[in-house]
Amino acid sequence: MKKSIFWLLSLMLLCSSPVFGQATRMRLGFVDGHVNTSGTKGFSTTEKNTWVSGAIRLDKSKLALYAGNHIDSINAGLASRLNVDSLRVWIRTSLDGQDIASGAISGKSGSNPRAQKGWNALKLDKSVQIDASQDLYVGYSFLQKGNCVALSVVDKPNDGALYCKLGTNAEWTDRGSEGSLAIEAFVYGDNLPQHNLKISSLTTQKVFVVDKGILSVTAKVKNVGAATTKGFDVKCQIDGIDKPYTVHLAKTLEYEESDTVNFNLRPAFTAEMSGNRTMTMTIVKLDEGDDIDPSDNSATATFEVVEHDFTRNVLIEEFTTEECVNCPRLAGYLHQALDDPKISGRAVAVCHHSGYKTDWLTIPADREWLWFFNGNGPYAPAMMFNRTKSFDDNVVFDPASKDVITAVVTSLMNQPAFVSLDIKAKVDENNANLLHVTVDGERTKEDFTTHPARINVMITEDNIKAKNQQGADDTYIQQHVGRVTDTTWGTEIEWNGNDYTYSCDLPLLDTYNRDNLNIVAWIWDYDPEDATNCNVANVVQIPFNNVTNGIKTGTANDNGKTEYYTLDGCRIDKNMMHNGVYIVRKAGVAKKIIVQ
Repeated sequence: MKKSIFWLLSLMLLCSSPVFGQATRMRLGFVDGHVNTSGTKGFSTTEKNTWVSGAIRLDKSKLALYAGNHIDSINAGLASRLNVDSLRVWIRTSLDGQDIASGAISGKSGSNPRAQKGWNALKLDKSVQIDASQDLYVGYSFLQKGNCVALSVVDKPNDGALYCKLGTNAEWTDRGSEGSLAIEAFVYGDNLPQHNLKISSLTTQKVFVVDKGILSVTAKVKNVGAATTKGFDVKCQIDGIDKPYTVHLAKTLEYEESDTVNFNLRPAFTAEMSGNRTMTMTIVKLDEGDDIDPSDNSATATFEVVEHDFTRNVLIEEFTTEECVNCPRLAGYLHQALDDPKISGRAVAVCHHSGYKTDWLTIPADREWLWFFNGNGPYAPAMMFNRTKSFDDNVVFDPASKDVITAVVTSLMNQPAFVSLDIKAKVDENNANLLHVTVDGERTKEDFTTHPARINVMITEDNIKAKNQQGADDTYIQQHVGRVTDTTWGTEIEWNGNDYTYSCDLPLLDTYNRDNLNIVAWIWDYDPEDATNCNVANVVQIPFNNVTNGIKTGTANDNGKTEYYTLDGCRIDKNMMHNGVYIVRKAGVAKKIIVQ
């Protein structure tokens, strides 16, 4: 094998992964090492035997940071090698000018290197010294033998990041508003810029609640300087607040290393300052000295300020049937998660007996709610969490463990809730099989849902002995079974200012064990065209025997009977108690116990 081929393979290996520590070469481009290996519509021609070209412009003000160094090689990205016969890289002072330096690679097989899909590292025929006296255009051209879409365009729009010439006789066009060309110049030398950080992205929590007073900030920072950085200061300026907030972040970053930083601010907002706000974060000082290029040191994020919110509970909906051999596994994860002190009392579980066939516990709404599978085909076991997209852009998925359930619930319950629910219920005085339910509450913002908010009320039952549960023995117990609901798709709430009251009647069948019943109500956003846009805004549950604290008071008819409840008031069998905190009631006296 020729020596030049050994050199080329070594360079390609070097380009395939970040190089940490003191840098001996640096990238110049717009894509941060990313290459798109899927063709982008609109960046091709159907002509045969024509040259297609792409380029980027390196502004002389940017090149000034690298003055005294030199460019020896270019990394060119191809989205495809189909019908690509030859690939050339070049550096010019204008798009149609003469090459200052160039390099080439064949598209044909044989003893010579071949252009490939993805990155192609090509050595220039001579070094290009950087003197920053003028802009440089760095580009590549390939001979297209037939129809192909080989220009690699990364979704990062930027000025000067993408020029195209789609054919030998075509004109150059500036399309930097549509993305960046996957091409990078490699700079070598003894005068590489040492200290240079940039902010790649910035986000804050979507809503800042004045009553809570904490704004969480997350930023992704990358070291694009040759030397290692061990810490830096950021300044956060929030519109409406005169004085900026300064935070020191101890974070070691080597060349081309990126990491995420998280911190909290306590901005001095008042209730009168509610509304949308913008925060600008700027890196102002590195531990090692000034940042050599402050042009990429700032980013902005927007959030909303509200006066107060409510405690957010999380609705867990489980799709399960007795026909499903794997459903007991997921039910076990759910029961373990509900016992976890981190989410105990904040998650409300409802089981729909559908997804994989049906069984004797299936109600009509269970079948209709299969719509949430969004055309992917129903299955069980599966879960929804507040009907939000939780996994792979789906609202329905199969959690792999108890820890996954706990993590999703924790994330959702830490989000603000802008509507409250309070359930009151009583059995009809003249009909013991009829339950009157009233739910009332308030909202702290009118647009907490995209569509008019809807409400659902359901009766669930615990501790139902299974008839023939597949995948379990004959002692299996069904929990959180949805017995009846007021409507399938909810009722639109009628508001009185920011308050509401909703009432409905639900049947109480003689087959229900009233000691094991719960009443669940949730408010949600219904988009009949999109199953992934139906988020639950809040949910609450009370036991059927609820008075004030979720556990009925003792009476003279207790006869010393001991009853066991979860912290959210659900009565359970003693044998079902796992590790956690419970409430025990005996002779009208209730107390907390810890089971280990």
